[in-house]
Amino acid sequence: MNGQDIVVYEHEMKNYEMMLTEFYDANSSNAVKLCMQEEFDKFGERDKCWVQCCYNLENSKNQYLLMFSLNIMEMIINKKWEKMTFKSQETLREAIFNHIVMKHKEYPKYMISKMIKLLVDIARNDWPLRYPNFIDHIAQLLVDPEQVLLGLSFLLLSSEEFISPKEDLLGKRKHELKVNFLKHIPKLFEILSDILKNAHKTSNSDEIYEAVTKVFSDMFTWLPFEKHLTPDLLHVLMPLGKKENATSINTLTIFNEVLSKSYTQTEDRYFILSELCLYTFRLVENIIAVPEIGFVSEAYMVIVIEILSVVIRKYWNYLDSHFNNGEFLELLLQFTFRQDVLDCYYQCLDIWCSIFEALTDRPGCIEKYRHIFLDLVERVTQKINTFGSINDETYDDDGQTECQIFLNKNIEIISNVAHLYPVIAVPVVDNWKVYINDYITILNSPMLLENFKDSKCMFLVPSTRTLTSLSGYYEDSMKIAITKMLNDIAIQGVATTPLYQLPVSQSTTKTLIQIQSEILTALSRWMHLLNNNKQFCMEQNREKLFSVLVTSLQDTRQPTQIHDACGVLLPTVTEPMLVHITEYTSLLEQLLSPFLDGSITLNHLNKKTRLSVRVTSLKFLLTCPSQEEEIKVLVLMNYLKSLAPSGLNDLKMLTDVLVSSGPYKMSTRRIIYRSVEPCLIEAVTHLKNDMQSESSLNPQMEKCERVITFLSEMYELLHDTMSPQFVQILMQTFVDLDMIWSASTMLTIKMLEVLSLIVKHSSKSNKEFTSVVIKLGLEKLIPLVASNCYPPTVSALYNLLFCVLMYKWRYFFPASPSLTVLHPANDNNIDNSEQFTTILEVIGYSFMTNDISIFSQNLKAIEELHIQWNLYAKEYFKHYFLSKYMTVLLNVMVNKSHTILSDEISMTIYNMASVDFDYFFSKFLPDYLKQTDNIRNDQRQFLRQKRMQPVKELPTFMINLAQLTNDIRCSKQI
Repeated sequence: MNGQDIVVYEHEMKNYEMMLTEFYDANSSNAVKLCMQEEFDKFGERDKCWVQCCYNLENSKNQYLLMFSLNIMEMIINKKWEKMTFKSQETLREAIFNHIVMKHKEYPKYMISKMIKLLVDIARNDWPLRYPNFIDHIAQLLVDPEQVLLGLSFLLLSSEEFISPKEDLLGKRKHELKVNFLKHIPKLFEILSDILKNAHKTSNSDEIYEAVTKVFSDMFTWLPFEKHLTPDLLHVLMPLGKKENATSINTLTIFNEVLSKSYTQTEDRYFILSELCLYTFRLVENIIAVPEIGFVSEAYMVIVIEILSVVIRKYWNYLDSHFNNGEFLELLLQFTFRQDVLDCYYQCLDIWCSIFEALTDRPGCIEKYRHIFLDLVERVTQKINTFGSINDETYDDDGQTECQIFLNKNIEIISNVAHLYPVIAVPVVDNWKVYINDYITILNSPMLLENFKDSKCMFLVPSTRTLTSLSGYYEDSMKIAITKMLNDIAIQGVATTPLYQLPVSQSTTKTLIQIQSEILTALSRWMHLLNNNKQFCMEQNREKLFSVLVTSLQDTRQPTQIHDACGVLLPTVTEPMLVHITEYTSLLEQLLSPFLDGSITLNHLNKKTRLSVRVTSLKFLLTCPSQEEEIKVLVLMNYLKSLAPSGLNDLKMLTDVLVSSGPYKMSTRRIIYRSVEPCLIEAVTHLKNDMQSESSLNPQMEKCERVITFLSEMYELLHDTMSPQFVQILMQTFVDLDMIWSASTMLTIKMLEVLSLIVKHSSKSNKEFTSVVIKLGLEKLIPLVASNCYPPTVSALYNLLFCVLMYKWRYFFPASPSLTVLHPANDNNIDNSEQFTTILEVIGYSFMTNDISIFSQNLKAIEELHIQWNLYAKEYFKHYFLSKYMTVLLNVMVNKSHTILSDEISMTIYNMASVDFDYFFSKFLPDYLKQTDNIRNDQRQFLRQKRMQPVKELPTFMINLAQLTNDIRCSKQI
């Protein structure tokens, strides 16, 4: 570069510094920025603009220009690299490397990282042939104490990019990279080990330790451990895992990888694994030895728990033989109950669960470690009694509070131990009786609430839940005794002035509500034991409990938690009463009437509890024997109207109640249909009007969606009782509403689903409707298929056509009674062949799509059609579609378009081939090979001889088919 060039480059650099500074100035207008952007784009298109970029990197301190130059280099490397001369490539590589070495202390870290990434990107494509000194560059940096961190950054990024590269690299190149990289690993590991051994002598030892262990932790995710993890390296790494910091987490991550993988245990392997097992427990001992666990970070604790889990799950036999008295389980026990973070505690409990699962085939260990497991139950019981300090108000996505999760996790452990030692279920009952007696005492003498904190009632919630989880271990007499006690307490706790409504502290009120709701919920799980107990029924306990529950649900002063528990218990109490309705009619009518006549709105109850009450009320109405059918229809009609007070805008509760109250016998469905028919007709009328309205569509679309959902659910529930006239109106309505097909995707899908239901259940003789539905489906589907467009409606359209074929088969293949009975195989006469052909053609097109959901849906559909109607054996299908379908499916296997469905595709091809194996092997496969491009004649000859031998057994057929498609794929690549 001569002096004149330097002047030009300097001028250009200054010019772009000013431009970029102005470009990023907040006061610059968009018009100015747009003009500058055009200049920047032109710069990137200039020949050898990279030379100017190199000059900028070496001479500028403007960070805008430095990043701009790096971005231009990145664009050149990714898009124009192959167009550059080898000399230019080499010059640019060396320039970037020299900038890294010389300026790494001046540049910000993110810029150095970007330059390293540029060189690694080049190496991904060029190393080792066109970039032979890439690894030498890394080694050069690693052995230089001043540059060692740079070398480690290079090595880490190389490991990440070479072993798990983006999809823009061919499989062959990916393999080459890994193989070539592996050749240098021994040398690199030797250097890394030396760095670790000498890092303590450097001023930045912490950074070096962290960086080296980070490299190792990445490499050991893919390296074969047998060759590269030596005892010497292990002993260098072990001390680094004990001091809680980023280095220790990296180190433990390495050990976790080593322990998690499966490999042949050589002598060295056995030594390393045994060392790591013992090392893990030394880590646990170190943590336990510290008086307060809080100093250990959650990240460190998590990785220790992960390793501990792997060691105990995978190396039980070694631990069992090495620790004669189960010291490793003693350590785990202490470690488990030193966890302050709930997630870490839960992970420890998961380890115990995995132990119990493994012990099913180790009967000797069950007795050997009995004392430890019993200690575990005692410690869990103590832990479980701290539930009151855990959040019980905020629900997660699964509808559980932290407190519920906490109790369930702990109770699972007790249940697991009880499975091994059923005897532990007895003390649980004994403890529960102590707690429940305290509660009964307070129920009888509320003044004792002043000393509530000193009572054992506090433990009643977890104890009751534990008791319920162990119910399978108790004798029937004990179960009934427990259930009766729960029943009596449930009645007493809600019938009189409840304790939680007395003037006590807020925390006491909260606990009392929890206790009473837990008793009610537990009773719902035990109640079945009393339903057939004659003494219980004679004592009218069920009626008392039913009265208490209904009264509590009507009482707006009761807490939501009590209402919810009553809602859960109500069905289990009511069902036996409905079975013996004549004995309880007056009581049910008296207590449920406020719900039936609407005098109580139930708005004070949450949705789930409201549904429970309304389902119970509806079941009573439908079961009540004292009313004639006409009266019952009128009463039911009024009740159903009350469930949707806002009319068509409020149909969800109505459908939920009707669906949840089933299943119904035919006579009951007829009554329901007569009662709901006016609402159905109103829904159809409004749907027509709303969809044809010219006003704003959005709010109406929401209403239409609710209406269509309602019609769909009612049709599915009551289709066999609906009048033919209404079904005809419903069908015609959905077919006529053309505008909906473009107005709303969700509405379109819902209407297609309803049409599919109607096709499934409608009269077999209704050919006109079938024809209209086919025409509608094809008119909407064919343009989408032709444009290779697959919006969400496509799946519903294909399903509609599938329903036509599956449930209206006789529309295409009318049965001939004389022929069908005597000669079933002659059932090949076809009607409406043009529509049948078009349906199968659009299904065939779907097998050429990349949309795996559509492909899978239709593959399953044609298989079901074949199972039900012998589709592939029909002469019409064999003549027009068999060869086409098999060709398309074989192409999918050759091209590996849907590898995950290979077995399903092979099975379908087998079923198609099996209708005429001779044709498949002697005619179809040879013709398929002839039509396959990019295969030489000698390859075709080889495939015919080796892969086309007639085989009719399914397993061999599928293996041969997989080999054939693989051979064709490989032949096309050669």
